[in-house]
Amino acid sequence: MGWTIFVEAMEDKLFADVHSTVFKESDMLEGKCAKVEGYDFNRGVNYPELLKSFVCTGFQASNLGEAIEVVNQMVGGS
Repeated sequence: MGWTIFVEAMEDKLFADVHSTVFKESDMLEGKCAKVEGYDFNRGVNYPELLKSFVCTGFQASNLGEAIEVVNQMVGGS
């Protein structure tokens, strides 16, 4: 009987550890980073604005958007 209680206690601790690792308290990011949002195609297609919007579209697009900004700086663009 003692062994069963020990195993159950270990399972409970393991579950609690996993739960606390996976389910973290969220932090407010307001003002700390760019808001993720896509290009508004209801305004029509403006290719320079579309490329600028990549900075705040999502992780991969944000990296592409930052790369576009660096290239534009290198070639003397805006």
